Amino acid sequence: MQTQSRRYGGTRWMQSASLLAVLLLAACAGGAPGDRLGSNDPNIQMGRAALSGGAPALALNAGTTVLKDHPHDPEGLALQADALSALGRGGEAVPVYRQLLALDPKSVNGHIGLGRVLLASDPAEAEREFLTVLTLAPDTAVAANNLGIARDLQGHHPEAQAAYRRALGLAPSLQAASVNLALSLGMSGRAAEAVPLLRPLVEASNGDAKLRQNLAAALAMSGQRDSAARLLSRDMAPNEVQAALDRFVALTKE
Repeated sequence: MQTQSRRYGGTRWMQSASLLAVLLLAACAGGAPGDRLGSNDPNIQMGRAALSGGAPALALNAGTTVLKDHPHDPEGLALQADALSALGRGGEAVPVYRQLLALDPKSVNGHIGLGRVLLASDPAEAEREFLTVLTLAPDTAVAANNLGIARDLQGHHPEAQAAYRRALGLAPSLQAASVNLALSLGMSGRAAEAVPLLRPLVEASNGDAKLRQNLAAALAMSGQRDSAARLLSRDMAPNEVQAALDRFVALTKE
């Protein structure tokens, strides 16, 4: 982690990375791994169904079966990489995505998958992957949303906000981009603009705890610590509330 923090802006990068884990900087919204086009191979079909159904271990087994007989099959590689990513084994997924892209450099899903697993470790390279997607397929809202996350993680907040706005222009109902835009505004000292973006989402969410945390973050970053604490106390113990508030406020500081 020390190497990463030196490379991507020290404490600022580490604070932003912590936001990924705590809040809804949603890299996975839309274009889920199970959403690829169908295949005639029953193992691929089964694997994609398993991913869509939340069973990535079964999907990994299916992908491994395909690759055992056809080690350079693009669909098998894509399935294996997506399954590894869904299992939280991003380090193992990276070389599989790279193998897929060596075979098919224009694979939009391959670039998105690789970018996602690189976000936490190398946001600059992840940014390049999402820019590649937007060159190949300019209307890909998910890539624009993920591009914003990669830029936020590097501290490039105005550029990140432009990416989120692009995502919303392409897909106005993409809630993840709205949330990410609000959090990015908060991190760049514009939390007062973030609160009205998030409040309607919270009111319409029917009690979504993660969205409440996002609104609490914006409130804390705008100086409304007491209001943020009241929101957080619905889901957290008192000591957790104070730790979260300190973390949110720290995100606004260089």
